[in-house]
Amino acid sequence: MLDIAINPYSEPLKKFWNDIKITKWKFPYILQLLHAIITILLLVVLLILYVTIGIISQISDSFWDVISGLGQKMSFSNPIESSFYAFSATIYFILFLPFFIIQSPIWLSGWFSSKIGFKPFITLLLIFMLSVGIYFFKPQIASDALNKVTSVKDFIKTEYFASDSLNITNEQLSTIPTVSTTK
Repeated sequence: MLDIAINPYSEPLKKFWNDIKITKWKFPYILQLLHAIITILLLVVLLILYVTIGIISQISDSFWDVISGLGQKMSFSNPIESSFYAFSATIYFILFLPFFIIQSPIWLSGWFSSKIGFKPFITLLLIFMLSVGIYFFKPQIASDALNKVTSVKDFIKTEYFASDSLNITNEQLSTIPTVSTTK
């Protein structure tokens, strides 16, 4: 039997819960109250991540382990058994796909930030979010910019690529000798 993947949010949840339990409440309670509020806020965020991303990653990792195990069994079995393993792997892949789609934005952002660094990733993410926000909430800005680019393109096209010497009249075409291919 394959091992179930460990939920990455279970250890921080246990740590923050223990922090709340060992808090010593002393008068005037302001610092302890501030510490408890921040810790509870972190617990809520981690609990949301535990339920969504953590459990989804456990499910998708389990399905992926089953699929890769079936792939290994397919390579060492006869063709009839391989077709059953392939059919099972297809069913498991169809079940795996929605969980991968849900966790893929977080996985891709982590992979991309590890490749280019965290600060450039945040910069690119903010630029992307700004452009998406402009596109959806102020579409006239995007359409005005597109109209300006189109007008500049048309100006360049008419100014530099249209010339009077390129305009040929029908009279000029009739004076051009034709070449006959028949003998």
